[in-house]
Parts: sequence; C-alpha cells; structure tokens
Amino acid sequence: MLALLVSLCAFSEASHASDLLSQIDSLTNLDPVSGATWSIYFADASSGQEIASKNPDALLIPASVTKLWTTAAAFEILGPDYQLITKFYSASPIDAQGTLNGNLQVAVGGDPMFESKSRKDLGRPALDKIADELYTKGLRKVSGNIDIAVNRFDRTCGNGVWEMGDLREGFAPAVDGVGYNSNVCHVEISPGLAEGAPATVTFNPPFASVKVLNDVTTASSGNESWVEFHVMPCRDELELSGVMARGDDSQFIWFPIQNPANYFGQALADALRRKGIEITGQVVQTRDGGLLSNSLLEFKSPELSDIASITNKESDNYLAEYLLSAIGMKQFGEGNTEAGVRAVQKFAREMGIRRDQFSLQDGCGLSRQNIVSARATSELLKKMAAGKNADIFEASLSHSGMDGTLSNRLSTDGMLGRVRAKTGTMTHVSGLAGYVALDSGKRLTFAIFCNNYRCSPNFVRGIQDNIVRAVYRAQN
Repeated sequence: MLALLVSLCAFSEASHASDLLSQIDSLTNLDPVSGATWSIYFADASSGQEIASKNPDALLIPASVTKLWTTAAAFEILGPDYQLITKFYSASPIDAQGTLNGNLQVAVGGDPMFESKSRKDLGRPALDKIADELYTKGLRKVSGNIDIAVNRFDRTCGNGVWEMGDLREGFAPAVDGVGYNSNVCHVEISPGLAEGAPATVTFNPPFASVKVLNDVTTASSGNESWVEFHVMPCRDELELSGVMARGDDSQFIWFPIQNPANYFGQALADALRRKGIEITGQVVQTRDGGLLSNSLLEFKSPELSDIASITNKESDNYLAEYLLSAIGMKQFGEGNTEAGVRAVQKFAREMGIRRDQFSLQDGCGLSRQNIVSARATSELLKKMAAGKNADIFEASLSHSGMDGTLSNRLSTDGMLGRVRAKTGTMTHVSGLAGYVALDSGKRLTFAIFCNNYRCSPNFVRGIQDNIVRAVYRAQN
C-alpha cells in the first residue's frame, strides 16, 4: 500500500511538472516571440531542487540583471555596513583668522553619493553638511586651491565594451574616485534672441565645467527645430548642431560628465562659497600622490546596504559601476572596472558557480558582452539565500507591485509582494531574476532571460510575469 501511495505521488508530481512545462512552452512559443532565445530556471531556494526549466544552460545577455552579481559580491566582499570615506587635509591648522594657508586637500575614497538633493540621513545635501562642519571648525578662507586627491582609483570614461551610442547618454556614466549628481548635468538649448543668432545653452548646475561647441542657429518661426549632440569620451566637450525656430520650446539633454573628480570639486567649491567660505585658488586634481599632514575632517557615505538598495530597485548604472570599483579596491587595491570584474568573478567561483556558466565585463549590465545562464543566476541567488547577508540582500531587490522596477508588475492574482527580483532591459534583451515566496513559507529562486525578440519589451515582460504566475500556482 505504501509503495502504491509513493508511486501515485510520483505520478502526480510528474504530471504537474509536465503541465507546468507545457504552460511555459506555450508562453515562450507565442508568435510575437517566435525566433527569440530563452533561458529559464526555477528551483527550491533551500534544497536547490529543480522546479522547472527551459534551456537553463544557454548563455544569454542579462542586461541589468548583472547588478545582482555586482551587489551580491559587494555584500560579501565589503559587508552591508561598509562606508566609503572622504578625508579632508591641509598643510597646517586653520589660523586664528579662519584662514587655511595653502591647499584644501580632499582625499576621495570612491563615494558616489554626493548630490544636490538632500541626503535622508543628513536632512540636507552632503556637500552642504561638509561646508557646515568646516565652517564650525573655524574655516573662513582657503588661500590655495581645492585639491581633489585621487589615489588608486582610475577614471573610466565609458566602459570600452559599451556601445558607442550609449556613451553620449546620461545612463552610461564615467567613473572615478568620487562622483557628483550621478555624473550628469542638465543642458537646456533654447532659441537665441534674434534670427541667425546662436541658440542659448544653459547648464544646471551652472558650475559644470563643460566646453560647448555650439553650431545651433536660430531660425524664423515656422521652421522645424532639430538638435543633434555629440559627446567626446574623456573630454567635457559638448558638440551641438541644428536649428531652433524662434518661439519654439527649449530642448533638454542630460550630458554625461567625463571628469567626475573635477565636477565634484566644483560642487564642493560652490557649497563652501555659499556657506561664506572664500576660495582664492582653483579646483585642481592630483593622482597617486602624498597626503598633507593635518587632518581636518572625515566624511562617510551611506552604508552599502542603502546604496545597493538604490542600485537594484532603481537599476542605477552609475551606482553599480562605483560599487564595482569599490569591490576592486577592496579585493585587489585597484579602483577600476577591470579589478572589480575580476573580484566579482572570483567571488562567484568561490560560491561554487561554474566558470563556464557566466562571463562579465561590467557592473551594471550595459555591455552586450556579459553572458550568463539562468541556472547560474538561480544558483547565485540560492547561495545568497543561505548566507549571512540573505535578508538584507533580498530586501535590496524590487518587491512586486510595490517598489522599484517591479512597482507595476506582478501585483494581481495574489502576487503582490510575493516576488523580489531584479529586472533587466536593453534593445532585444529582457531579464527577470529573484525570489518567489510561496504560501507554505517555502521560497523559490528563478531566472528568466529572453534575447533576440522582435516584439515590444512589454510583451516579453508579460510572458515573464505569466511564467512566474504559472510556477507560483503550480507550487502552492
């Protein structure tokens, strides 16, 4: 009798599995995704037992699902409480009149969280907080330069494996030992005051040190307005061409700043001046030099857990690339893309993930040379679920129907908050990977990649969501 019951249970499980695979096949074989390539894998998060799969070992482009690998490595290598430190030095103490004789040296430590908006934990922008602290210490005048000292971090003006078209966009950031406002500035191009005059170009923030080559002319009203722009990698130069008709609305672009250390230095100088601190010199940079003897201030970034949460929920390329540099610095003493990628791949191998199941070239997923399998990604998630950073790593992911890039997905059919995952999207590429919480308390890991589709991304996302729903129903 017991043998019969076991046999019936096994038959029932096989039948459910067959039904589930049939549902997955029917979804992935729909006509709009005909010819697309899929890699799908679902497994029990605790045991690793396979639940459902389709081409699980196919190596596909993950797009921003790459950030799962970067942030997982950051949690394990740096730790969730890790903070990036910026240090302020001078050659001598501030004198009785409030003058700092010589340079104000700023030893940057890879902090990407300097912004014009208020930091939640500070109640004001980070640079305003720094200006306040230096003012409280008596600083009223810097008689020399503001020296941004960058040691062991390398400036990368667009990863060499990113597409050329991406390098002119604000979502493909330059990376250095420090960053400000996601290393972008807002540019407004508006018609000039008279016909034939150059267009007016305005930068926000105004201290952005960008050279403009403006070949946009003002035409009479009724003409068609058009503007093209070009960005030179590693040079803060903006080339504009086109026509702006009088009376037409302004056009706006996000310019990717190519010299982040200088941008940060200009922002710091602006914050100090607004506080009433005089700067007599310029913003300069030194690299891999010595530090001055008098320590004035140490300033810490938010904790890694906060940075990783923004990285994953908002799919922030800028933060992902800075985290990659921080990982490289910690692991190999080099703050750059190459060291970071080596560190992430070393971490993955040490987690037991097969080397032939993944190959990474950046931290954010813009590279089409990143390739991973659904099985390897699911295995990464399983390893993280079993580790000391399980809860905080999972919390960094978007929650279905609630926040981040999943705020409008998987919110019906009992799925609200049941899925915590990372999305990935680029031209002809879509990915979704994370965790599914079942009613029983059991959790699943999963990854769904689709490459080379010709339909709209939303149609592919709908298929991914329906696959997750099908597995959820089958396992409950």
